Amino acid sequence: MRSGFYIKTGMLLLAVVIVLAVWFGFQTIDNQEATIGSLTKKVERQKYQIQLLKSTSQQQTKKNSESENERIKESVNVFVQTVYQVQENHLEQRRDNARTVLTQEMFDKYFSNDEKGGKLLYEYVIEDSTVYTNNEGVNGKAIVTFEETMTSLANNQKESSRITLEVFLQKEGDKWLVNRFQQLIAEPL
Repeated sequence: MRSGFYIKTGMLLLAVVIVLAVWFGFQTIDNQEATIGSLTKKVERQKYQIQLLKSTSQQQTKKNSESENERIKESVNVFVQTVYQVQENHLEQRRDNARTVLTQEMFDKYFSNDEKGGKLLYEYVIEDSTVYTNNEGVNGKAIVTFEETMTSLANNQKESSRITLEVFLQKEGDKWLVNRFQQLIAEPL
């Protein structure tokens, strides 16, 4: 009878140990599952934050690029008005504007001091200017199209043409300065 009691007690203890082992096993699995779920959510949040940061960075880069392109456009428009829009008694104003958008070499080439004394034979008026820009770090370029009307001051005869230029710029500080340009097309209208 004693041996039956020991067997039953041993079986009971074995059953309790098995139940406790299963219970601890399930607890461990539940804890691991909760940890995995928590880590999965954390990874998803971090992926979302990374995606949001990339999107914000791309938007900021795009805004910066758009801002730089706007600065290039402004410089190119002032350049075109300064170099191509020529009217009597506007040389000093053109010189002042040229200093803000031309490199020193370009300024010296197109607005030298000996130009002051000459008599103007033609006036040029610019209309419908369109600027397409591209910037690559500290270098930029633009394609510009505009209509130019040339008026002879001797006989008031007018000629109109559509001009296309390629303008090259360099960034100095916050400014974009024109360092060279070339006329691509001049079509009479």
